[in-house]
Amino acid sequence: MAEKRNDDHFGGDLWREALRAMSLGWNLALPIFGGVLLGHFLDRWLGTGLNFTLGLLMLGVVVGYYNLARFIQRVDQRDRQITAANNSQEDETD
Repeated sequence: MAEKRNDDHFGGDLWREALRAMSLGWNLALPIFGGVLLGHFLDRWLGTGLNFTLGLLMLGVVVGYYNLARFIQRVDQRDRQITAANNSQEDETD
């Protein structure tokens, strides 16, 4: 019975990680698309050509990749914590 519970926990962790990975696309694409859309409307309203569109596109790219870097750091930190916990459990059993 204990193994079954452990398998269920692994399946839940797997789904949780899959959902985080799927949200990664939104975290990258949404700031870029939002920046272009907002820039387009500002340029039309103010009659400034493509100034705001290009500026907010660049800002959206920077924010999107910042979100990507934060996601990678969180995953790396979580993996290090899990590895450290597993290593300490192995040390206790030896």
